[in-house]
Amino acid sequence: MQYAYESPWFVLVATLRGISKHNVMGLSAALSFYALFALIPLIVLIFFLISHLVYSSDYAIVKLAILTSNLLPEFSQRIMIEVYNNTQTRAAWGLVGFLVLLWTITPLAAHMRSSFYLIASRRDVPSFWNKQIRDVIAVLGVLMVFFLFTAAGFILESVILFLATHLPASLITVMGGLLSLLLTTTLIAGFYHAFCPLNINWRHLIFSAMVTATLWMLMRPAFGLFLSINKNYGAIFGSMKAMFVSISWLYLNFAVFLIGIELMVTLRQKDVLLLKGLFDDLPNQQHYLHALLRRYGKTYTQNAVVFQQGGSGRHYYMVLEGTVQLVRREESGTLQPLRILQNGDFFGEIALFSSQPAIASAIVTSSHATLIEIYAEYMDDLLQEDPKIAVRLLKQLSDNVQINPALIN
Repeated sequence: MQYAYESPWFVLVATLRGISKHNVMGLSAALSFYALFALIPLIVLIFFLISHLVYSSDYAIVKLAILTSNLLPEFSQRIMIEVYNNTQTRAAWGLVGFLVLLWTITPLAAHMRSSFYLIASRRDVPSFWNKQIRDVIAVLGVLMVFFLFTAAGFILESVILFLATHLPASLITVMGGLLSLLLTTTLIAGFYHAFCPLNINWRHLIFSAMVTATLWMLMRPAFGLFLSINKNYGAIFGSMKAMFVSISWLYLNFAVFLIGIELMVTLRQKDVLLLKGLFDDLPNQQHYLHALLRRYGKTYTQNAVVFQQGGSGRHYYMVLEGTVQLVRREESGTLQPLRILQNGDFFGEIALFSSQPAIASAIVTSSHATLIEIYAEYMDDLLQEDPKIAVRLLKQLSDNVQINPALIN
């Protein structure tokens, strides 16, 4: 029977459960608060980068005004006036001024990084200086994303102007929307990849980034429609209505961004749960093996080295086809055979419970061999999901040691 976690319904339900479990809406509210204070320094730094590296200052200020209107529609004009006035003062661009601006963005980047770790169920307990360095790197990452997003707008505009002379007007809007979706997806995927503390499959990364980019592009007209329908929202908030709209918009932006991360983690969890069948006495079912092979399968030729003695790689293996031999090189230089592995055999258990270098090499002795190759990080997640698997692994390791005590010497 098909596994439930392979269905889209599982992904949807697990993502919604993760949103509730990790309080994504609360994280979004905190990020929007930090962003409100960090936005002006962030835009000033982006303006400096763009005006010195890409285009002229005047052109950069126009494009940044468009970006700011997307982020804070009610405050964009006032912010850009302040940004323009600040950038006219050369004294502000000294080293101290640059570091102050950089440090102002640090709380936003730090909270964003901690949100990644929370959603990924990973602990991040660095030392004080290690944390400061990571926060600065996160700030630079945020700067780079905004910089690339703005620079991509220049490229997109040039491409659309070029297409306008070769395509009918009816296709220009469609092409512009598709190109914008492609660029936004690429930038979000790059940011997810750089800051997510998990090993994510590239397909899951691209899919999650595309969902995030699509939601983000659809959210702006929907939010504008909401404001146009509720024209009297200012009666409640009075002179603070602009602040309310800006915070609400930032809140929605961060919510979409974090929902994309939840989706990415859920898709990874689906792959991790696929491994449970290895320990449920079901690996002989063909449909299960095919699914496992697509995700974790790897083929080696004869005499290929799966892992080398003394190596630091941490993987867990299952032989689906072919023969693999574990051998250890003695100090005299001779090779001591330890174990012959064939269809259905597992190896690599020691690496799951130890960070020590491999005590033997695994070499393919048949014409070819097909293996299931699993990152130890995935096995760690699976052990947290079902601790009973750890008992089976320890029993398996104990049986192998009894057969050949040299495996632990």
